[in-house]
Order: sequence, then C-alpha cells, then structure tokens
Amino acid sequence: MRRSSILPPGRQFVLTWGVPRGYGGLTAALLERSRLFACNGSPVHVLTCDDRDDPAAVAAETSRRDALGEGVRLTNLWEWLHHNDLRGRAVGAGAGFAPLPDTADEEYSGGTLVRRIRTDAEGVVRQIDHLRADGTLAATDRRDVPHPSNRPRRVIVTCGADGAPRAAWRGVRELYAAWLDRLTAGERSFLLVDSKAMARFAAGYRRPRVVVLHVVHGSHLTDDGSAIRSSRAEVFSRLSAFDAVVFCTARQAGDVRRQVGPLPLLSVVPHPVAIAREVDTETPRDGAVVLARLEPIKRVGHAVDAVELAQRRRPSLTLDVYGDGPARAGLEGRSGDGVRFHGFDPAAKDALRTASVLLLTSRSEAFSLVVAEAMAAGCLPIAYDVPYGPRELIADSRTGWLVPAGDVEALAEALEHAASLDPAALARMRRNAVERARALDENVVVKRWALTLSRAAGRHRLRRGTWRSREVLRRRLRLG
Repeated sequence: MRRSSILPPGRQFVLTWGVPRGYGGLTAALLERSRLFACNGSPVHVLTCDDRDDPAAVAAETSRRDALGEGVRLTNLWEWLHHNDLRGRAVGAGAGFAPLPDTADEEYSGGTLVRRIRTDAEGVVRQIDHLRADGTLAATDRRDVPHPSNRPRRVIVTCGADGAPRAAWRGVRELYAAWLDRLTAGERSFLLVDSKAMARFAAGYRRPRVVVLHVVHGSHLTDDGSAIRSSRAEVFSRLSAFDAVVFCTARQAGDVRRQVGPLPLLSVVPHPVAIAREVDTETPRDGAVVLARLEPIKRVGHAVDAVELAQRRRPSLTLDVYGDGPARAGLEGRSGDGVRFHGFDPAAKDALRTASVLLLTSRSEAFSLVVAEAMAAGCLPIAYDVPYGPRELIADSRTGWLVPAGDVEALAEALEHAASLDPAALARMRRNAVERARALDENVVVKRWALTLSRAAGRHRLRRGTWRSREVLRRRLRLG
C-alpha cells in the first residue's frame, strides 16, 4: 500500500547502465530503494542506457525476482527511441548516416532482428543499427565518422517510422542529456545516479530544476587500499559537480573526506533491510551459506576451502552456495562432499532463515547488504574484514565474526568455533544480530533519504545562482 510521501516534492529518476541477467548488489539495491520510495508515495522511473539491453530478457529477469513493485517502471534509452521522437541537431551531410553493409553481424531477440553491428578487422565496433520490431531503422550509432582532427567522431542519428533520418547528436553524452531533458520536462526532479559509468556523464549534466545525486556502490579504493581505483578516478576528481554524493557507510565517507577535503555534499545513507516481526533465534540451526555472484571479486573459492578445512574436525558441516557466474564450473569441479551449488534462486534469501552462518569472502564491499540481511534473519555472518561494510555491521563475537581478509585458515577456525558454541550462546548472538539490523529498518532509511534529498535540493538552489552569474558573465564577454 502506497503511503503519502515523506520525501521532498519532485519527480524521482534513477540512472544506471543496465540490468544484466543474474544482476548483483548494485542493481538489487537501487531497485529495492526505488520500491521503498514508491511505497512512500514517490514513484520512480529507472532509466538504463545499455545499447545491448534486450527488453524481453530484462523484463523476464525483473519478473522472476519480483523486482519492480507498483510505482517503479524501467525504461531503456534505445528501446524508448523505437517509439518516440527526440529533438536534436538537424541531419545534414556530415551526420554520418549510412546503411550497414550486408556483411554486418546480426543479433536476434525472440526471433526478431534487433541490431546490426559492423566491426573492423581488429574487431572494434564501428556502427550499430537499432531496429524496430517491423525491421525499420530506429537509430544508427556511427563511431567512425571522419573529422578534421583525424580522430573519428561518434554520431548518433535517429530515424522516423519510414527509416528517414530525423535528428543527430555528436556523441552519446549529447543524446543522454537530450533524453533526460525530455523526460524531466523542466519539472523539479531528482536524478539518482548509481552506475559509475553513467556518473561520468552526470557530473556534467546541470539543469536548473534537476537535482543530481551520485550513489556510490563498491569501494573506491584499490584492493590494497593505497589509491583510488582507476575506474573511479574521473568521477572522484569532480565530486563537487554533484548536489550530493551518497555512501553506504560513514567510514567510506570519512576516507573520501580525507582525500578530497571536507565537502558538505558527502552524505551517508545505508541500504534498507526488511525485518520480519518475528525471527526465530532459538531453534538450533546447521550449516553455512553463501549468497553471491560467482565471480573472482567474491572469492567464493575461499569459502569452499574453509569449509573443507573445517570438515576435518566437523565432518557434518555443509555449505550451500546460491548464485551463478563465470566461476561456477571451476568451483563445482573442485568442491567435495557437503558443498552444494544451487545456482541463481530468487528465493535464496529464505536460506538465511535456517542456515547457522553466512560466509562473506569478497575482496571489497561498499555496505555488504547480504550481511545485513543475514543478521536480520538471525543468521550469523563470518566475514573478511574488508572495506567497507563488515566492520560497520558486525560486532566481533557478539553479532558475528570478523576475520583477516584473505585468511582461509582463520575463516575455517571461525566456522569451527561457531559450530562448537552451545545453543544458548548462539541464540543470544542471533538476538543481538537481529537487534543490530533493526537500525537499518526501511522506515529509518527512508527518513535518511528524505533528509539527504532535501539538503541536496537546498544546495542545488544555491548553486543555481552561481550558474546564472557565470552565464551572464560569459554572455557579456562574448558581446564585448
């Protein structure tokens, strides 16, 4: 049931790159936040820009996860261009419009041709044609248009239902900006940018009535903590361009302040956690569980190895792994008895209600939502002490256990220790874990978001005056 909104007035948009199959924490978190906003009276429009998105596959993925609640809708830019006109530059001889040759690669969706792609001899993409269901050309993305600088220019051209060119943009960021301008329509809007790829564009997107916030998912540091990741360097050098930059933990925000200075726009809002009214913390539980994408950064192999070490003294110990990814085949091939792989399961979180412990072995985190969800279900986390999240959530030996990052033997020892505790001690720890998770209750988090959005809107109003002064000065200089 949708309540009256406690969020500040304005339309709510979320900008991210795409919704991949078997998506992980970033997408899950932004969709859950969007659901929370919608339930509190502020519908959310989630926008994606992945030019390889398959609408049917994305719809199937969100459906099987029941990820889009009432008041949350999802739109991809390229699919939107199939059905809508967008104002851009007039199409002239230099627009780069040309049909693809017959040798182009073709991609199908449900038996319908959706893209034609041309690559050069080195395999570099030079042109992508986006086609409507009836085969007409909706847009062509040319990446090799000649330019006097001798560096090829990227030009996107949209076409009408008859296939004739309508408008063009010099670069994809021009197209993104025109699309957002059309959707926000000059109304007061909040744009929450979750993807670091889209944040590079959004740092330069300024409009009088659009408040732009960057939500940071993942650690901004290299694995050894010595420097900012190269993938985040561009955005972190321009943090002041946003009206707010939101982190999931106070420790990460503090580390960023030490690097970039005391910017008042840095904010902290944790991910929300749904907590059942009644959580069974008294019934004895068995076994360990992992909920993670099976990819190198998650190091699920460490969990498998730790369980096999612990089984030498605790032969009955089992591990259930929920998740899929490129590392699955290798992990299954080397896992012994007592380790079960379930693949992706939309109901995987239900396993937290019956498992004794959760193992988290990632190289880095931004919040460790799965740790919070485990604690909310009375499942005790055993986590590598990586930035950021585990240390902020886990009180060692009281609501779970922290072990040195990468230390498989210490992970195994923690597993053995958890299995050796008497039921009363475990029940007490489970109660503590549930109580700690209540600080992340949805009602608490949505109030934090309301305050963060209001402060960002106030900061945006102050900055508008600065933009106007600069624009007046630029005009005077040009006229003079």
